[in-house]
Amino acid sequence: MKNITYIFSQNRKKNFNDKNNHAKEFYYGLHNFDTNQNSLEIIEFSENKSLLRPLLLLFDKIMNKFLSLPFYSSRLTNLKNLKKILNTDHLFLVNEGVGFSALFLLITRRFFKPINTSMFVMGLYSKNLRFKFLKFMHMFFIKLLVLNIDNVLFLGNSELEKAKTIHNRFIEKFKFLPFCVDTEFWVNSNNKDITKNENIIFVGNDGNRDFELLLKLADNLREFNFVVVSSNDIFKEINLPNVKIYDGFWGSDNISDVDLRELYLEAKLSIIPLKDSFQPSGQSVALQSMSLGIPVMITNTQGFWQKDIFLDNENIIFVEDFDSRSWAQKINGIFYDDIRIRKISKNAKETVLSNYKLEVLYEFLNKITTEE
Repeated sequence: MKNITYIFSQNRKKNFNDKNNHAKEFYYGLHNFDTNQNSLEIIEFSENKSLLRPLLLLFDKIMNKFLSLPFYSSRLTNLKNLKKILNTDHLFLVNEGVGFSALFLLITRRFFKPINTSMFVMGLYSKNLRFKFLKFMHMFFIKLLVLNIDNVLFLGNSELEKAKTIHNRFIEKFKFLPFCVDTEFWVNSNNKDITKNENIIFVGNDGNRDFELLLKLADNLREFNFVVVSSNDIFKEINLPNVKIYDGFWGSDNISDVDLRELYLEAKLSIIPLKDSFQPSGQSVALQSMSLGIPVMITNTQGFWQKDIFLDNENIIFVEDFDSRSWAQKINGIFYDDIRIRKISKNAKETVLSNYKLEVLYEFLNKITTEE
């Protein structure tokens, strides 16, 4: 029996234990490990009361402000979590923020026992530095983190290639693993004809979404109905008659996965305007939409996760520019073209089922946990 430990920031342990009705992709393969054959442990951020907490809070504040690195070590570093990690055969860190927050624990465990550690990466090499003269220190802590990881799992090919140019000595640790979605959950079970829908849906909260562009689009295209699912503050004072706002984010009580699935299935088009970055942004929303057969229109950024699998106007709609006029032209050009909508819908669904279903992730995780 293997001891498998996952570290999340929040909102996983209770839902996993309660077996709530939700999609499984944001558990990063946790459901893959049979509890009859593996011992599963879930660690989440918490407000620790340890004596070190004031110092850790100060350290986190400095690292976030001056080095633009997502450290939350005060919420993770304690003796209880160290003991759990030392009892682990394979440790999974679900993003680089969790990785940095666990760095003190990762360094400490090296004095006791080797533990095979994997970290999912989705923006580690695309942080915006506030103080450029501190780039050396910024990169030092990235290299220190990677030094303590055995498998660095990149969710985007572009970011992987960028990482290879930065530190050659770690290349053998770098692996590409596409983000996979729960295709059994994100399914149009009633075979609803989406060409009858009238909504355009936008879902997302991360900083690489171009919220300003979205508002310009909604303002300029008053003839279209926009449904927005986001908790970003920019939407709190919007007053456009053709825009309906749902204040929500993953794990919140406002919008469940079931609710989100119904909102998708009321849309004819899912749009993801992005700022340019090496981070593979918009991945989950795009794949959820495609799995349901909702065509996706997305900015073709440097960080798009796997360009060799997607072809414009075949299984996706790329927008090459970052201005609202180009987006408006693309929307007007396809929204009433039901033949193209049906073709892209069918091809998109097939693309997800062939390349991005959870079984792809599970097979990969089984391989790296049995090769130890």
